[in-house]
Amino acid sequence: MPNSPTPQSLTPNKQTPGNQRKKSQIRAKLQVRKIHVYVTLVTLVLGFMLAYSIQFTVNGMKQATLTADNEWDKKVAINDRIIYEKETNEALAAKLQKLRTEVDGKEKELSGRQLVSKQIVRELDALRMKAGVVPVTGPGVIVTLDDSKDARNMADVANGIVHDKNIRSVVNELFAAGAEGVSVNDQRFVTNSSVRCVGPTVILNETRLAPPFVIRAIGNKSTLATALEMPGGIVDILKQKTVMVKIAVSDKVDLPGYVGANQANKS
Repeated sequence: MPNSPTPQSLTPNKQTPGNQRKKSQIRAKLQVRKIHVYVTLVTLVLGFMLAYSIQFTVNGMKQATLTADNEWDKKVAINDRIIYEKETNEALAAKLQKLRTEVDGKEKELSGRQLVSKQIVRELDALRMKAGVVPVTGPGVIVTLDDSKDARNMADVANGIVHDKNIRSVVNELFAAGAEGVSVNDQRFVTNSSVRCVGPTVILNETRLAPPFVIRAIGNKSTLATALEMPGGIVDILKQKTVMVKIAVSDKVDLPGYVGANQANKS
């Protein structure tokens, strides 16, 4: 059976050179476009990464700059504080030194005043003692004068009793021998004191005294006793008049202070 002719519509188209070139060009264009897309994507990605990196670096630099600025400010503030504290301490030290100098000056001045005051107090004490206005204690002698037991039987009774002049003589002798203080029957003898007789009574500092008359004197006890007991002295004279005289030395003789005239012993 003879072959039937193939319909033209079913016959495959043959590729012509022109068609092949067009296809090649289309494929080439598609390849170029793909490359462009890839390049664009890569460029975008790289640009984004670069921009991010730059921004991160800038932010980091800013942060570092801020941190550095803050640290610098802190250092400056600390240095300023240190300088201020140093200046304050120096000012306080100078003020303290000034105060110490003033205190030393005041202490020296006060010490000088105290020395002067002590000297004045010593002088006042010495004057008070000499004036008899303060009680004193020291070595000395005790002289006792008493009426004779036989005075009533004597032809002249006056020769056997103690008179005001006898007391004055003993007191004057004691002061002449260097006595620093004298008392008679606990009445301090001072510059304006006077011993006198009013009738049968002896009065000292406006106080009535009765025998025995105890005369106490502070001073060099040996010198005072020797002055009283010298031959022809006051004790010899009194003994010749039969007045009873007794002398005793002591390391402790107490004298009262002068308190003024009083009538405590008035009868």
